[in-house]
Amino acid sequence: MKNVYFNLTVDDRGIATLLFDTPKSSVNVLCFDALYELREHIAELETNGDIKALFIESAKKDIFIAGADINEIKAFKDEAQIVSKLSEGQEIFNRLENLPFPTVAMIDGACLGGGLELAMACTYRIATNEAHTRLGLVEVSLGIIPGLGGTQRLPMLVGFTKAIELITASKRLKGDKALKLGLVDASVPAGYLGFKKEEYIKEMLAGTLEAKVLAKRKGIKWYESSCTVKSIISKMAKKAVNKKTGGHYPAPLKAIDVLEKTLTMSLEDGLKVELEVFAPLATSEISKNLIELFFTSEKLKKENFSTAKAKSVESAAVVGVGTMGSGIAWALAHKDIPVRLGARKMPSIAKAMTKMMKSFESIKRRGRLTDREIGLKMDRVTHTTELSGLGGVDIVIEAVSEDPKVKQKVFSDLEARISEECIIATNTSSLNISTLTKTARHPERFVGMHFFNPVQVMPLVEIIAGKETSDETVATVVSLAKRLGKTPIRVSECAGFLVNRTLLPYLNEAAKMFEEGEDVQRIDKLLTDFGMPMGPFTLADEVGIDIGDKVSTILHDAYGSRMTPSSVLERMLKKGWLGKKMGTGFYTHKGKNKSYNSEMTALQYGHKTLEDNTILDRAVLIMVNEAAKCLEEGVVDNAQYLDMAMVMGTGFPAFRGGLLRYVDSEGLESVVARLKGLEEQYGERFAPADSLLEMAENNQKFYD
Repeated sequence: MKNVYFNLTVDDRGIATLLFDTPKSSVNVLCFDALYELREHIAELETNGDIKALFIESAKKDIFIAGADINEIKAFKDEAQIVSKLSEGQEIFNRLENLPFPTVAMIDGACLGGGLELAMACTYRIATNEAHTRLGLVEVSLGIIPGLGGTQRLPMLVGFTKAIELITASKRLKGDKALKLGLVDASVPAGYLGFKKEEYIKEMLAGTLEAKVLAKRKGIKWYESSCTVKSIISKMAKKAVNKKTGGHYPAPLKAIDVLEKTLTMSLEDGLKVELEVFAPLATSEISKNLIELFFTSEKLKKENFSTAKAKSVESAAVVGVGTMGSGIAWALAHKDIPVRLGARKMPSIAKAMTKMMKSFESIKRRGRLTDREIGLKMDRVTHTTELSGLGGVDIVIEAVSEDPKVKQKVFSDLEARISEECIIATNTSSLNISTLTKTARHPERFVGMHFFNPVQVMPLVEIIAGKETSDETVATVVSLAKRLGKTPIRVSECAGFLVNRTLLPYLNEAAKMFEEGEDVQRIDKLLTDFGMPMGPFTLADEVGIDIGDKVSTILHDAYGSRMTPSSVLERMLKKGWLGKKMGTGFYTHKGKNKSYNSEMTALQYGHKTLEDNTILDRAVLIMVNEAAKCLEEGVVDNAQYLDMAMVMGTGFPAFRGGLLRYVDSEGLESVVARLKGLEEQYGERFAPADSLLEMAENNQKFYD
């Protein structure tokens, strides 16, 4: 037998240990070769009458099993192949479950997807309560459902209702939370894992462990097996999923169906249903799109965007503590980085501190932070109204208003107060870095670090190097962004950078359609039905009409007539309609409720009613066209990074795979033809980008 993935040892007590160690990899994944080798070890164990217990462990640091091999799922050609392969995997786990002695999964690190399905096929599970340990069935985030018995074994451990919640939300549980729910049988510090193993061995050999553990298991509640109760729980769960996803993601809904249908079935019959549902999902366009985004996300985790070594950031400052500044300061404090707030007036600082506390309290309510932990984080926050005490910080992030003169004044003041090694990052959303820093004494340490609002939620950070920005500066802010839990993507220096340059034409086109006489609520609904998290007018109100107008002007100055702003924003500004922050914009806002601002109708000059497809094409294809131009100009490295930026920065629907993946699904020839039609009717702003024309002519795609 080849010991490529696993090494089996047996001590003189008859205690077997199966050590999982994927070769040439820092993680363990359950590829089919590993599963087949596991099957051989199980066959050997089945015939060895001397074995008293089996422990399955990982040789990897902070990793138990990260899941199935996504590359193999991506490579599936048809449903028949999937059924054949997955049924083998199910059978292997069944044999593991039916070994004639107890089995224990020793979980220290990530235990996800197929890794958790393997662990649930064991008799017992012990997990560490370390920060790096997470357990979860995360398949629906890839557009599929658990396919190796997860839908069958999870309810047996945590109950029907909780199983639905964990699977549909792709929840990743800490060890202590998993213990509380009954998913694991013990949770200990990593240093005590060996002691716990010996304790289990003694109790198994004494025959006392089973009764002790089973008495604590949660399992299916007595009422959950009722057809009526199951149906009610399922309907409520589907309603919650649809509210969150707009019904665009079939996997969580299918998972609920499987859980409900199979709850009272035998394991054998339930596994068949699981597989029948898994197969078509795994070959669907949505799953392929989500898997592609997953691979891009993994690639970006390893991307440094520089060959230089990053400097360590031990302390930071944020100057400008409005919505963005307070959010950035919170992100730093949350990751235990001492941060100094700088603002001209104390009330501004007090307001920022209050916002930070509210963000921490929100996390506390979800059970992820204690009062003591929040106190320790907030103790690292200091403040100044005179830009004092900045001599020792490693980076200052500027987040003042989007006014070049204001920013340059702040930069000048900062350079007089900070060390020569300190980096200055600007959170500008659209201004040219080189222009902003043309009078700087050390332009090599200036860089753009564009966070998105709300910082607490949005995962993207655009990294923008000026002409003289050093590689070390880029490497340092990329490293810092990752430390903050963000995904940094380097983009070239241009007006609007990548995301705003691509998004603003979408908002502008919606405003033009409104001016022509189209209904605000209808356009918003069509775009949310398409998959956008909110319609363009709701988004404009959220961002602020004044902000949108300012960025539109910057883009128009840079790119000319194709970016000519709709006149409606300027007219709204004159009326003081700045959006949600002032209570009135395209909508009238009262608390969490909003209704159409009927006075807006007076700003329309036409009475057009457009076809649904025309509205969608005008809104979406104008983004496509600008994205193609960005790719032509090298604003971003590749189509994959562009799509990830649009998904993370604008909420472009992930199930569509991103803006350019959407073009591939529609077909380049079709997209170009539709753009030409729009150009004829509405003007040059829809003239297809050169790269789109060339790709359509050569029958090319953005993705292979």
